[in-house]
Amino acid sequence: MADPRNTSAQCRNCGCDAVTTVDATVGHVSVPAARTGEPDSLRPVRRTRDELDAMGDEETWLWRLVDEADRVFAAAPEPPPADRLAEAERQYSLATAFEERIHLQIRAAQTALASPLSWLRPSHRAALVRQLKRDRATAVIAAVQRRRAAEVRARLRSATAKRAGYLAEHQVTLAAGRNARSELVKLIDELIEGYASLTDQPAWFRYGIGSPTSTPNWLTAARQAVAKRRRSQLDEIIPRELA
Repeated sequence: MADPRNTSAQCRNCGCDAVTTVDATVGHVSVPAARTGEPDSLRPVRRTRDELDAMGDEETWLWRLVDEADRVFAAAPEPPPADRLAEAERQYSLATAFEERIHLQIRAAQTALASPLSWLRPSHRAALVRQLKRDRATAVIAAVQRRRAAEVRARLRSATAKRAGYLAEHQVTLAAGRNARSELVKLIDELIEGYASLTDQPAWFRYGIGSPTSTPNWLTAARQAVAKRRRSQLDEIIPRELA
């Protein structure tokens, strides 16, 4: 599953592309104010740096859900390459069509030879007999080719079905991971807004990710930096192998 840090740089409140600015007065990065125009009473209370750094139980639980979903997804049976399965389907169709065509020729020759009129044209009847003999030998080869193509197709289909069944069996865990990842993106965006509003921004935030005016995809870089620090902080609390 994709990491929650790798999310397109869009405003999480309105969905539009974020336009960032630099606050020249205090010299720190400020993020887009999606709440511009809202009454002051509706705007979130500005948090201190210690409050931003602290990780609550809810956030810890969200990271655990993401980790569990990632482990489950990584353990899923590997699917066959899509082009390989498509080629197997094509080869089976060709083999089946070829075998059917040979059997059609055999039936046509048998019908012609069963007619009393075929004895009136001895040379033509002899040619039909020779062709029937060749077609019967070809039919054996065609049957072998079709069976082999069917085996390959069945094996690839089985691998695809096995993976689909595994994912369906763990759909609750995977869905919980997706929902948790979405919530973490929102939480990380709130942390970015919080850190950007500080007058004493931490060095890793102020200097480590650049500024919106000079760094392409700044919001993505900020999300990655914040998520990396939260992940490191989480691993200090609960190592992944013990989670």
